[in-house]
Amino acid sequence: MAPASAHEGPPFPILMDKPAGPYVVSVWADPDIGEAQFYVVVETPDGGPPARAPKVSMWTQPAGGRLGRVDYPMQRRALRNQVQFEAEPYFDRQDFWTVGFEVVDANRRRAELTAQVESTPPGYGLWDLAIYLFPFVLLGAMWAVAMARRRRMMHGERDFSQKRGKCHANAF
Repeated sequence: MAPASAHEGPPFPILMDKPAGPYVVSVWADPDIGEAQFYVVVETPDGGPPARAPKVSMWTQPAGGRLGRVDYPMQRRALRNQVQFEAEPYFDRQDFWTVGFEVVDANRRRAELTAQVESTPPGYGLWDLAIYLFPFVLLGAMWAVAMARRRRMMHGERDFSQKRGKCHANAF
C-alpha cells in the first residue's frame, strides 16, 4: 500500500469505497503535525446511509514503530443523508504513520481498514493565502491592464476619426 502523499490544504481521500463488513467506507485525512483531522464516511453498498450507524474508532502508530499504538474515539457528526465520523489524533512530528479504523456493526461484527499517511507541517498561516492567491491576482492584473489598453486604443481611434472628419469638412 502506497502512503498518502504530503500536502497543504483541505482533507484528501486516503481510502475510497472500501468494504468493511456490511458497509462501504471512505476515509479523508488532513494529517497535519499536531492535531490532525480524519473523517470516515460509512455507507451501504448501494450508496445510502445505513439504517443503524456502526461504532467507529481509530488508532495511529508511527510506521517505524518508534511509539506504541494510540487509540482515538471517533465522534459521529449529524449530517443529512450521510453517516460521518471525525477524530483528531495527535502527530508529534513529520513521519509516516499507520492509521487504522475499526468499524463495528449492530451485530458486533468487526472490520478493520488500515492506511499509511505522512504527517505534514500545518502550513504558513497568512503566507498560504498569499501563495495560493498570487496566480489569481496576477491574472486579474493582466486582464485589467489589457482592458485599460483596449479602452485607450478605442477612445484614441474614435478621437482620431472625429478630428480627421472635421479636417475634411473644413477643406471643402
